[in-house]
Formats: sequence, C-alpha cells, structure tokens
Amino acid sequence: MGGSSGKIWLVPALGAMLVWGLWAFLPKIALQTMQPHSVIFYEAFGSLCVSMPVLFFYLKGKLQKDARALGIIGASSALTVTAIMCYFYALKHGPVAVVVTLTAMYPVISLVLARIFYKERINKIQMIAVVMAMLSIVLLAIPE
Repeated sequence: MGGSSGKIWLVPALGAMLVWGLWAFLPKIALQTMQPHSVIFYEAFGSLCVSMPVLFFYLKGKLQKDARALGIIGASSALTVTAIMCYFYALKHGPVAVVVTLTAMYPVISLVLARIFYKERINKIQMIAVVMAMLSIVLLAIPE
C-alpha cells in the first residue's frame, strides 16, 4: 500500500469527517425550536431533494439492483432512522460535545462486527487509539 494511490481513500475520508462534523452540529440549532421527529422528517426530505439530481445527472437514472443488497439497505435505512432519532433526542437534551463524541464511537461496534464476520484485525496501536477515544468520552462527560 505504498505511494499516493495506496492512500486514495484518505481525501474522501477526511472530507466525510469534515462534512459529518458539520452535520452533527447543525441539528442542535434546529432542535432549539423543533422536536426531533420534525427535524428528522425535514432532514430526510432534504436528503431526497439533494440525492435526486445525483441520480438523474450523474447516474443517468440507472440504479443497480440486487435483491439481497436491497434487503440489507432496507434494514440499514431502518437502523439509520432509529439512530438519528436517538441522536436528535440526545442532542436536544444534552451537551453537543458529549453527545457528538459519544455517538461518534459507533465505529467500535463496526470494528467488533468486522472482526466477527470478516475476520479483520486491528493492531495494538489501533486498539490503544480506540481505548483513548473511549476515555475521551468519559473525560468529556465529567461535569465541571
């Protein structure tokens, strides 16, 4: 994995981190005047409005279809809505720093599932990083 082509994923990953950081913060503003269920509805509607031009202009209206994958995507969508509802309720009533950091620990679940189902491994340095990230949540949650 040497050279620049081996790290081609890094730029979009950093872009996603930046955009998700903004995404994680903005609902707190809307939640000051709206209930979580209303915010998630408008967010879903907005996502649909943004994704439709991508479908028609970039993909030319052609979507791949696979029954098994569509079933998994359906389950993923249900989990996404559930997670976002939980996140919005937590964000409405909790401090942004703690809620965002705690919910951003979801990759730990993904690490465990990847280990179980794909036999992926993480090295000692990566494990230390996970422990440090979990410790950061504890430290952020300590009241002043």
